[in-house]
Amino acid sequence: MKRLLKFIYIAVGIACVAYYFVLWHASRMGLSMSMIWPVLGVVFIVCGIFSDSPKIPRWFHGLWRMGLCVALAAVLALEGLVVSGLNASAPPDMDYLIVLGARVDLDGPSPALRRRLNAVMACIEDHPHATIIASGGQGSDEPMSEARCIREQLIDRGVDANRIILEDQSTATIENIRYSKALMDSPDARTGIITNNYHVWRATAIAKKAGLTNAYGIAAEYTGHTKFHYMIREAVCIVVDFLRGNL
Repeated sequence: MKRLLKFIYIAVGIACVAYYFVLWHASRMGLSMSMIWPVLGVVFIVCGIFSDSPKIPRWFHGLWRMGLCVALAAVLALEGLVVSGLNASAPPDMDYLIVLGARVDLDGPSPALRRRLNAVMACIEDHPHATIIASGGQGSDEPMSEARCIREQLIDRGVDANRIILEDQSTATIENIRYSKALMDSPDARTGIITNNYHVWRATAIAKKAGLTNAYGIAAEYTGHTKFHYMIREAVCIVVDFLRGNL
């Protein structure tokens, strides 16, 4: 049993470190919180090395395993929330569609933002009278605001410019929602929140907490090597937003 546990710890640790290099290779600009993977990797490898050490008291081994089980249960519960939003859609005839911004690269929208734009075009016929709020500020390394990029891309795809309102000051999901809400006629308006699928549950929950009583998530498909990272990151972000009172 001890040998098996040692093998599992070390294997998980190596997998975490390897996944970090996969993320590093897959992302041109790096991913936020990606350092959790090498840190977890080192922790598990060290635990594997010393898992059968007689110098470590048995009570410490038991405490560590119990803590690990509690942490795993918490992550699984949070991931259940994340998964619940992966295929979210809204009923027809929304009054507003809030398109949450994502990174703008030097050569145009990032893959995450491009998928959100695709989701707008896929559902726009179901919401013919909806006002579109393009939401997102400009990072220090972005060539333009995310809101402006959303607007220009949608116009290029045939969306009437008069339907689009810019909200170009936000830098986080809670600001996306609050600043967009200030541009709406009523917080009770039927509102679709368009974002990547792993982000839908948190974004919609934040919207409802902020007073958008009829908010619905609209999931933009997201696949690839980085999706697992983003889903794990969402679990951390849910806890952070809860502690900040955003959920």
